[in-house]
Amino acid sequence: MPSKSRSRASSTSAIGAALLALAFAGTAGAGTGATSIALPHATALELAARHADFETGADYAQGAPIAEIPSAKPAKPMPGKRTVLLYSLLLPGTGELALGAGGRGAAFLVAEGLIWAHYVYYEVAGGMRRDDYIEQAQINAGVGVSSADDSYWKLLGQYERSSGPGPGSYEEDVRRTARDLYPDDPAAQDAYVVENLPSGDEAWAWSSPELQGAYKETRATSNQAYDRAKYSFAAAILNRLVSAIDTQILHKRLTKDGQALLDEGTRIVADATPQGGTRVLLLRRF
Repeated sequence: MPSKSRSRASSTSAIGAALLALAFAGTAGAGTGATSIALPHATALELAARHADFETGADYAQGAPIAEIPSAKPAKPMPGKRTVLLYSLLLPGTGELALGAGGRGAAFLVAEGLIWAHYVYYEVAGGMRRDDYIEQAQINAGVGVSSADDSYWKLLGQYERSSGPGPGSYEEDVRRTARDLYPDDPAAQDAYVVENLPSGDEAWAWSSPELQGAYKETRATSNQAYDRAKYSFAAAILNRLVSAIDTQILHKRLTKDGQALLDEGTRIVADATPQGGTRVLLLRRF
């Protein structure tokens, strides 16, 4: 019997010690400002949804902490239709990039780069061939100028010489035109010939028909290169129009599908369930 009494006394002492320890722990917690609240798990989420104000480490639902997961940095708002339209007209592809369509934007930018590379290539090629046929005229036809209207260089390919009688002379055509304009005025005819007939450094006479033919071929390739360079302007305009249309279609699609980014007030909250799982709560301020 005394042993049983001692057992009861020791158990009572152990319980009393535990209660004292809990009381001491509560007093110490009050001194440091820490609190422990036991609330049903559903209440934690209700409070979260109502106040959207959380502190990591708060003890809810049997001591399971509610942790706030910081949302990603808010993205810039989607630009307007007029803005992306202007971007595409200035530089195709930038409108798509502003809407987040990197692949499509890159395609238009690459196309724009190729268009202007095409322009530069043929402009340079045309200039080099132009220098070539001018040099041919200077060496093989006695031309003393390096700069003149395109109509002048065209005449060098059409006529063997600038002056003198006979076929192949440009002077013959000039005099024929003068007689048609002033049939009864020889003085006016002579004045017209003097005014329109190349002379001095602009006079020419080809050494052979073959050299004149080579000149005509070189000049033709130069003109072809310049013409191809001009096509770049049409391609650049087309690229802008297609990009502008594409941005309007893309903007409409993004708006319709709800692709606009969440605003700054959006937050994601997660907590642990008593069964060991997790729950996620999306909060958004309006």
